[in-house]
Amino acid sequence: MDTEETISKPEPNNEEEPLEIPEDDSPLTIKLRLYLFLIMHWRDLVCLLAPLLLIPILAPFPPEKYQWCAYTLVLMATYWVTECIPLPVTSFLPILIFPITGIMSTGETCKCYINDTIIMFLGSMGLAYAVEQSGLHKRLALCAIRAIGYSHYRLLFAMSFTTMFVSMWITNTAATTMMVPINFALLKVFEDQNLLKIYETSSTGELYASDVTVCYFCSTSFSATIGGIGTLVGTATNLVFKGLFQKAYPDAPELLSFPKFSAFSVPYMLLMEIGMYFSMLVVYFGFLRPKSKAAQNSKLSEEGLRAAKITVEEDFKKFGRITYWEIMVIILFTGAMVMFFCRSPQIFYGWGDMIADRHGLKVKNAVLDSAAAVLIIFLMFVIPSNMDFFKNFTAKVEDLPKQPIPSILQWFVLNDVMPYSFMFLLGGGFALSQAAKEEYSDLNGKIGNMLKSLNTLPNYLVILLIIIFTVSLTNFASNVAIANVIVPIAMQLALGLGQHPLWYNIAAGFSASYCFCLPVGTPGNLIIQGAAKIPTSKMVVAGAATTVITIFLTWLFMCFWAPVIWPDFTLPQANVTYYNKI
Repeated sequence: MDTEETISKPEPNNEEEPLEIPEDDSPLTIKLRLYLFLIMHWRDLVCLLAPLLLIPILAPFPPEKYQWCAYTLVLMATYWVTECIPLPVTSFLPILIFPITGIMSTGETCKCYINDTIIMFLGSMGLAYAVEQSGLHKRLALCAIRAIGYSHYRLLFAMSFTTMFVSMWITNTAATTMMVPINFALLKVFEDQNLLKIYETSSTGELYASDVTVCYFCSTSFSATIGGIGTLVGTATNLVFKGLFQKAYPDAPELLSFPKFSAFSVPYMLLMEIGMYFSMLVVYFGFLRPKSKAAQNSKLSEEGLRAAKITVEEDFKKFGRITYWEIMVIILFTGAMVMFFCRSPQIFYGWGDMIADRHGLKVKNAVLDSAAAVLIIFLMFVIPSNMDFFKNFTAKVEDLPKQPIPSILQWFVLNDVMPYSFMFLLGGGFALSQAAKEEYSDLNGKIGNMLKSLNTLPNYLVILLIIIFTVSLTNFASNVAIANVIVPIAMQLALGLGQHPLWYNIAAGFSASYCFCLPVGTPGNLIIQGAAKIPTSKMVVAGAATTVITIFLTWLFMCFWAPVIWPDFTLPQANVTYYNKI
């Protein structure tokens, strides 16, 4: 960020005027020098001071292994929250600290950075980018809008629920990015009819998003976040808390299989999306407030509705008929979802169970979802994206294709956009989780002893506190980073209270995804803030009601829907000792 612009061009609605740099050659005041120094070098200060300020964690000296593990955890959490260095670089700290302090060897630590969950993450990214490369996601979005309607209420519904559905299968960031040009196209139609303004002008002459623009774009990002919880592959955070549970309890039943996960999360996701949608209608379109200014401004003329319809129809016509490429993506994508669902669903005999029994494999969950993901991705790289391949059998020599036919998923494109850095972020969390186990540092046991004072509180209240704390924290840092830090602590807290760790794992894991108020917590919010010039203060207003709804519904579903999906949800007292020994 440019320093001079930060000083002289404040965001709209700021009450305090920032310090200004004098235009002449007069000397700078100490206060201004300090101000400029902090703006330029605050990340450097955090990098240098954090390790020093956290030294008391290691006292009394010499420190035990659990103290070194706690020191690493808090240091990484500090770096992750402040993002003073890139998140993936922070994730490498266990490889440096754990071998030096004797917690784990270098080999044991590095193994945490590649496992089934990380391969599954790469596979899900490949599936998502195959949809993007074919253009199928935009066709689905336009089809939904044409089917639902063109009033503000209907358009917002179409935008929100389409984004939610797409985000169940591709990344939240991709789903948000997909809707940005569609949002702008529709709003431009209404602006051309003098029905609304996309931007307003601040006192300094800068453009910033109007309330209607904030509504549409925030609904898009929020819907992508909510849709990400619908399936296991919807967002990296889901794979994090599943992976952390499997890492901590490798002999436990597969409670977070694809079918059971979706059985819990889909109704939960739909109610959250409905709550978000109606909260936006109330705030920005005067729903249930017919005499309000927002309600009056939301009315659209017949001319405006016709113009919006024409715009969507023109965009849809540009796509033409569905292509062979899109058809193959649909087939392979559907095949991947079916394979995930049918591997070991526990409600019937799955193909993964059949393979394990066929080869006499005694290892639990010998075949995992990553095997199916790799198979589908391999086929996407092999199968051509068009029918020109068959011309080789009928065309004359001069008519043969002059260059290689691209595959359904193109590696050179995928390689440029694949977020490999998230692999290291996941691996850093898994390394922390592994090191905290009893056979390494027993940090989990120490934390459990410290939190036993909470055993006087009702279980439902403890879950509510975990949800509120995690949702509040995830607005300030990466969702994946927060999940890596909070979920293991929550699981250990569950053991201290005599509850099943999965209960607290899910509560903290889902809550780590819900960044609705600030842009720094998730890339989707950053995308819409940059694209639509949304001030942070307006994003806070837009996300406040959704955050409250999220906390309430998460608590409600954890208390009343989770026991339906997992009937043996309460951990019997006799099993607490077993889990502590793992």
